[in-house]
Amino acid sequence: MLQQKIMSVLTAIITLLSLWLFPAKSEEGVFTEPASFEKTAFDEGEFAMGTYDLVVSPDGNDANAGTLAGPLQTLAGAKEKLKNAGIPDGESVTVWFKEGSYLISEAVTFDASDRANVVYRSVPGEDVVFTGSTDLTEWTQGEINGMDALVADVDTDSVYFRSLFKGETRLPVSTWPKEGAFHAVNALDSDALQAGNEFFKLHCAFYVNTDEIMNFANFTDVNVRIMHKWCDDILPLRSLDTESGRIELAKAAAMSIVEGDNFVYENVREAVSQPGEWYLDRSEGKLYYIPCEGETAESLVLSAPVTDALIRVDGVSGIQFNGIRFVNTDWDFANGDLRVWPMDETNPHYNQLTYLPTHPQASYEIPAAIEVKNAQNIGFVNCVFRSISNSAVMFKENVKNSFVQACYFDEIGGNAVFINAPHRIPAVTSGISVTDCEINEYGRIYNHSIGVLLCHADNCVIANNEIHDGWYTAVSVGWVWGYGKNPTHSIQVKDNLIYNIGNGWLSDMGGIYTLGIQPNTVLSGNVIYNVGCYDGKDGYGGWGIYLDEGSTQITVKNNLVYDCSSQTFHQHYGRNNIIRNNIFAFGKDGAFIVTRNEDHNSLFLQNNILVTNDAVMFKNCVDENWFIDHDNLLWDYARKSPYSGAGTGVTDRKSIVTMIANGHYKDSLFKDPLFRDAANRDFTLAENSPALDIGFEPWDIAAGTHYVFEK
Repeated sequence: MLQQKIMSVLTAIITLLSLWLFPAKSEEGVFTEPASFEKTAFDEGEFAMGTYDLVVSPDGNDANAGTLAGPLQTLAGAKEKLKNAGIPDGESVTVWFKEGSYLISEAVTFDASDRANVVYRSVPGEDVVFTGSTDLTEWTQGEINGMDALVADVDTDSVYFRSLFKGETRLPVSTWPKEGAFHAVNALDSDALQAGNEFFKLHCAFYVNTDEIMNFANFTDVNVRIMHKWCDDILPLRSLDTESGRIELAKAAAMSIVEGDNFVYENVREAVSQPGEWYLDRSEGKLYYIPCEGETAESLVLSAPVTDALIRVDGVSGIQFNGIRFVNTDWDFANGDLRVWPMDETNPHYNQLTYLPTHPQASYEIPAAIEVKNAQNIGFVNCVFRSISNSAVMFKENVKNSFVQACYFDEIGGNAVFINAPHRIPAVTSGISVTDCEINEYGRIYNHSIGVLLCHADNCVIANNEIHDGWYTAVSVGWVWGYGKNPTHSIQVKDNLIYNIGNGWLSDMGGIYTLGIQPNTVLSGNVIYNVGCYDGKDGYGGWGIYLDEGSTQITVKNNLVYDCSSQTFHQHYGRNNIIRNNIFAFGKDGAFIVTRNEDHNSLFLQNNILVTNDAVMFKNCVDENWFIDHDNLLWDYARKSPYSGAGTGVTDRKSIVTMIANGHYKDSLFKDPLFRDAANRDFTLAENSPALDIGFEPWDIAAGTHYVFEK
């Protein structure tokens, strides 16, 4: 063993000398070009009435026959007509929707009594909208907080909405402060439902600075949005004391409130001041809106939601929605029922709560506008989901072979697509695919939401999606913490384009995030960049690919990951994952990290290119036996020699010689990989790149959706 270490050290010294004396040079103009594909609009096909097809129009009547000359009027009317149409078994049917807006005031439910094998779709080229909102057109001139305002009467005894839309754009509620955030001063164990838990005390009250609290006119309509690590809480006020700075909550926080936690007040009457802001005063029964330039009482049309749910499928199969826009739904506080942590029901605060705390991870208990269970072959194709205030599409228990394809998600309050099956082995939900979708601005109400979240399912595909501008993780797969039995396996997360994730708001996130033992799960061909965690006090964890607790038997290959605020790759702990043939570039705090050493091999790191710019290769995990690495190329553009350790400073860093002596860097190269233009993030390799000498194989980059979506 000693002789091997001596030989390794000598090899490292010789390698360093050759690096300094004979630096590699690119062969000009000879590159391995990445593949590209031309994006096109989705082909909607042609309108052709089948024998049993029906037609629906906003101008129709549900008493009609459903023909072109006598169309039906509603989705509910069409599905009821199909029940009694005498259509032979085995016949497929299309319900054609003519252009226009269709109000869904309460969820339309499909069950075992409904006809299977039906496509509900738009007539090609026509704009069909299923909306959860009604128009407000009766406005008068008024004022609020000394500002000119337009005012509408609302019967708040029967109606109270938490969202408001101009067209299909969500309008902002008023917040205080207008910029930045306040900071929690303290929270007491005596105000917690579970005082003995470090991270999940479930506080029912906390204290703030007295100049960061006011006697709100309608304090029970005010919410506190408070940020802690990987979770944000939206908590309604129960009471407040401006002298002591004490705030009591009507819903317990999902995580411990600690000193310094950022928070803001939302839906504050006193803070309404900017064009586009609104406030619904429950006590007065009036809606106030600060008009934008050119808006008048005569011209203004806003939309107020009447429902948070649009479609429910339970027990019928073969239902597809094609070419429909689902828009403008509401949200309400979720009452937590998972009891993730035991609560002391004798605690005096418990019975004063209006809502119990919800799951602290990934908006798990937030419902969806569209929910599917006990069904198969349910599909959403070429649809748009915009200004959905909860999650958009959820596949629950006993769903098989269903899909979301070529859909556009924009301004989603929670998770865009949630595969939310129960923890049962074997998995009861299987064969779900999410492909060729663009997911933009998810988590706009519940910031800790996910673009595509998969819990407890098998044989699923998440591929060729473009996911961007969320406050938290883009794709999350698994949901068994540690090495317990996991129904999730055989998941493909491939060729997704993921960028602008986190945006400095929360911590502990990844472009792709996994949990638990997942045999045959493969993450491949993904391009991930600009992942940024909160950089304030206690902020951490903006990773590109993040294998969290117990992630095991996962293959990570042919991924390009760059510009992350922490490391480009992170594994917390797991077993025998294969990390092969990836490019990990420009992690602000290093290229690679494993944060727990266990009594088994964590992963195999082989044939990868890892490059930094004055940052370490392996962050901290520098001792023997953490993992097995060999045949990688390592390069620091700033220092021209790669270091590992706590940092690149003289007292923190570990040299190539030390790392080789510790059993790392086996058969690896320390040379410039000769990217075409690394400074401008063109990672095309020169034909004579030394990376080819360590077995790196360039692949055709084909990440992202094949379709161009109308924004």
